[in-house]
Amino acid sequence: MMWLIVIIMFLPLSADLDAVEVTHHNGKLLEFQSEEACYKHVEKNLITLKAFASTHYPDVPVKSVNCFRKPRTI
Repeated sequence: MMWLIVIIMFLPLSADLDAVEVTHHNGKLLEFQSEEACYKHVEKNLITLKAFASTHYPDVPVKSVNCFRKPRTI
């Protein structure tokens, strides 16, 4: 099972989307073998991840940066 990073923003409950999935970094697929490896990446790159989120949601603060299991696909 792979893990991925999702950044959740402080938006009103009525907002259609309140998060951004981080899929790539420097042109490479960004997914992790374990939850621990994912959170280590988050800790090491928190400022960069917040800057990335602000490009999608300008002037909206980050609520949290989390690691979630990547859904299985057929």
